Amino acid sequence: MSNTRADILIAARNILAEHSLADLTMRRLASDLGVRPNALYWHFPNKQTMLAALAEDILSTVPGPVDDIDWLAELQRLATDMRQALLAVPDSAEVVSSAWASGLADRGIEMVIAGVAARGGVDPQASRGLATAICQLTIGLTIEEQTRTQMERLGVTGPSGRVFAAEFDDALEVILDGARARGEVARSPS
Repeated sequence: MSNTRADILIAARNILAEHSLADLTMRRLASDLGVRPNALYWHFPNKQTMLAALAEDILSTVPGPVDDIDWLAELQRLATDMRQALLAVPDSAEVVSSAWASGLADRGIEMVIAGVAARGGVDPQASRGLATAICQLTIGLTIEEQTRTQMERLGVTGPSGRVFAAEFDDALEVILDGARARGEVARSPS
């Protein structure tokens, strides 16, 4: 029985959950699926495209925009939901970061965030900048949190005492304050 792309992505998530990104090799993935490594290349030409598909799969769990709520509340919800999607799969923030850097993964969540900002009256360039700020905060801080969790689990270091959720909320609030100000300037009469 052949495996589908979805089967491969589920197996990849399982490897991340049980081990780490360093353990997510095409050979291990094939072994876990009970196939030869070349069977995976039917669906993905290389590991990078598989990781890009995995990144898109992880972020696909973030619900789309809701038009009938305040745009700032919607930005906060999108950022928080993105963070939760990343935290649900160990090392996923690193997967998303590298997939975005490679240009192989869709950055749909970033476009959704920019669209919500534009709905709030933020000009197009600032909307894109705001989306970048929110996504990079979310991905970057989650990479730190996931790395720290793994280091503590492996006994490499002790507890840091950091409260990543509070750091995220505080930083997001600063970003959203800037967005609010940009939206107000855009809506104010000249």
